[in-house]
Amino acid sequence: MQRNQWAIARRYFPFVRPHLPLTAAIVGIGILQLGASLVTPWMTKIIIDHILVRRDGTWTLGQAMALLGGSFALGIVLQFVRGLFTASLWVRTVRDLRSRLYRHLQTLSPGYYDSRQAGAVASRITSDVEGAQRLISGGALQLVVDALIVVFAGIMVLYLHWKLALLCLAILPLYYLTFRKFNGRIRGAWREVHARMEKLSGDAVERLSGVRIVQAFGREQAERQRFEAQSGEHTEEARKAFFLSNVFGRMNQAYSEAGKWLIWFAGALFVLQGELTIGGLVAFQAYLGQLYGPIYRFSELNVTIQTALAHIERIFEVLDTEPEIRSKPDALQVGSCQGDIRFENVAFGYRSGEEDELHEVLHDITFHARPGQVVALVGPSGAGKSTLVQLLPRFYDPLRGRILIDGTDLRDYRLDEIRGQMAVVLQDNTLFSGTVYENIAYGRPEASMEEIRAAAAAANAHGFISEWEAGYDTLVGERGLRLSGGQKQRIAIARALLKDPRILILDEATSALDAESEALVTGALEELMRGRTTIIIAHRLATVVRADQILVMDRGGIVDRGTHQELLQRSGLYRELYEKQLQAMKAEAFSGLPEASPA
Repeated sequence: MQRNQWAIARRYFPFVRPHLPLTAAIVGIGILQLGASLVTPWMTKIIIDHILVRRDGTWTLGQAMALLGGSFALGIVLQFVRGLFTASLWVRTVRDLRSRLYRHLQTLSPGYYDSRQAGAVASRITSDVEGAQRLISGGALQLVVDALIVVFAGIMVLYLHWKLALLCLAILPLYYLTFRKFNGRIRGAWREVHARMEKLSGDAVERLSGVRIVQAFGREQAERQRFEAQSGEHTEEARKAFFLSNVFGRMNQAYSEAGKWLIWFAGALFVLQGELTIGGLVAFQAYLGQLYGPIYRFSELNVTIQTALAHIERIFEVLDTEPEIRSKPDALQVGSCQGDIRFENVAFGYRSGEEDELHEVLHDITFHARPGQVVALVGPSGAGKSTLVQLLPRFYDPLRGRILIDGTDLRDYRLDEIRGQMAVVLQDNTLFSGTVYENIAYGRPEASMEEIRAAAAAANAHGFISEWEAGYDTLVGERGLRLSGGQKQRIAIARALLKDPRILILDEATSALDAESEALVTGALEELMRGRTTIIIAHRLATVVRADQILVMDRGGIVDRGTHQELLQRSGLYRELYEKQLQAMKAEAFSGLPEASPA
């Protein structure tokens, strides 16, 4: 392997180090197999020369066949045991590497996922991990054994006839030149294949998760065409990679067959001249097969190794990605959190585009939420409300300014502890596949059943959960698709209640609900907000009229602030938004009246 390939392989070695005893056992069994395989050609020579031709009595046929049969049986047993050990090494290393990669993915900030498809990320911990393990189980270990075979088979051919041995070495430079020409190209080709597959699987997961939208808009045919186009691109790249691999393999096969032909021809001449016995020529050809076998097999192993290295490179692309948000080495513990929140001249922006330009979406955000207060954020779409609340759990860090919790900079706290003091309820909350019980207990897995029921009751969820046959053991389906919007929201509120946070973030928690569901969820939210510092984003201004402080946002900044009555008395954006909603509510109420009967 070339220098950069060795560097990649060395980085992978720590994942194998815990399993070195098992790895050594596999290599040891391979050496025993080598010993058994070396017996067969030599016994063939003995049978031909001493038993069939000379009949000199030094060996009986029974002795020779017993030894030959024993070597066959030993080889089969060793291959079976080696197969078991190799499978064990494969599953253990895959488990360890996949766990390490998943743990690292859990530490990466939301910004990492903002620019990547979920399916593409998932492919790193599925197909890439399994592909990477072939470096050891299907490549490197076999390479070690094959190297030993070449050494010992080379010794045997030199012992049998050194002139023929030198002749068979003449084609080895051809193997080396072919390897140098194709090695990098094969790895690059397979890397492109994996990249295309990542894109294909990422798009497929995204489209299938939104299948209702696809069907509602009648876009099935367009999505099929899109998938087939991407599949075609992947197929074309795979065809190129297989073609290169096949050419490499067949060229090496041609060298091997040419070498065998040359040895048969030259060997026959040596037999006719009396320099070599018939048994010696047959044994020489057998050992030559063992010598050329690993060299020829190296073309196949090289494809496996190059493919595995391409997978490993993709894995280390993830492992080398540093979390944008992390705790300081000397980070503080939160202790008893009061929930005092202060934003001081906070600015934030996203980087986007090929030139990685910074687009500032929040600027000069300053406000103070005292413990237990409710602060509402209102404003038109795109004003920066949701971006602002994502700074509180440190999903992102501000570009300028600072955020204080109980008088201490948010960045000075341990990340896990400060997030442990917060709970988030969104417009579209994520419920995971599993039971209602598991979803409510997600933030506190150790909670008792009584605590789960109490949280559900406070969230107005216990009633409908109890009506289900399986109760709290009811499966919610992927992302909670078996539940209505109101049911999902109340389960999400129960999850937040059970966590008992000091700081609560509500982002459009009722905007997508019908009137009946909204009334039930609003009651649950009022219970949830009691005694907690709450930052609430509401599309419907009626939700925030009782807030202690309302911040009016527009174009990334706070343009006004005050209570509901104070803001209504001033002309401005808040009153404009409020009046528009009143008109919309009146129009909605009017449209619901029955039509007047004609006189």
